[in-house]
Amino acid sequence: MKPDTLYHGSVVGGLDTILANAKSHVDGTKAAYFTTDRVYALVCCRSRSENFVTMGLRAGKQHYFERFPDQLKCLYQGKEGFLYQPAAAQDLKNTKGHSWERSADVPVLLREYIPDVYAEILREENAGNVVIHRYAEIDPAEQKLHANYIRDHLDDPECAAYRDFLERHFSPLWD
Repeated sequence: MKPDTLYHGSVVGGLDTILANAKSHVDGTKAAYFTTDRVYALVCCRSRSENFVTMGLRAGKQHYFERFPDQLKCLYQGKEGFLYQPAAAQDLKNTKGHSWERSADVPVLLREYIPDVYAEILREENAGNVVIHRYAEIDPAEQKLHANYIRDHLDDPECAAYRDFLERHFSPLWD
């Protein structure tokens, strides 16, 4: 059964196609992604140089964990985003939970322009659609564990595109 609404979040406006250039969760081939979760799509409205997602489902609800002080503000405040929906949902396959994908490019329609993604995420929090765990509320031992993990993995290939971002925000937190 196809969902009523699928979203693809981006910082790029004016798209008419979502390219199948992400890695499939199913088989590692190229895929275009969508989600039924509007909050997750909002979190995807960020620069590739800030590819740092700290959100996941717990008991069916999204939980966002700040891993450095004011992370949400840093990534989203004052930044615009765009939520797209597929022009047609045929050929999209549910791959895992709220994720849907297709191995070919997907024509889309602009669903919504978001002038300030941070303000919109806070609205979703107030509506009860996401639980935000702010940095100051997280156990200091857990904070240190995550910061030092980042330090120890800065040279991993998957961090190359946003290494500067990680160093800038995590180096003050390292042992």
